[in-house]
Amino acid sequence: MSQTSLIQRPLRIAAGGILLALGSVAALRAGPGPGAWIVAKAAGIPTNAQGIGGFVNGAKALVNPALVMVAAVAPLALIAGGLVLLFGGRRGMQIIGTSLGVLLLLGSVTALID
Repeated sequence: MSQTSLIQRPLRIAAGGILLALGSVAALRAGPGPGAWIVAKAAGIPTNAQGIGGFVNGAKALVNPALVMVAAVAPLALIAGGLVLLFGGRRGMQIIGTSLGVLLLLGSVTALID
């Protein structure tokens, strides 16, 4: 590696981080876009919900479909992880653990919201 590439790499990383930070600030200052209203309407969040009530309603409306999707995919992930273990793969337990962990995490979030 040449000396110039060693100097330029940190500068590129710093410039990318600064651009990312500026873009994030600009997006937060712009406020919620039309996509946020579409998601809120699809989730059935009432427009008059204020404060923590709106947050709880939104979380409940979004977590329940996610829990159903994860519950549908979890058996397939368990089978895939078992097959990986059967054929000598080292990542089988990681696949099984991840699928069960996500299912338990979404289930606990649902219980906390209720």
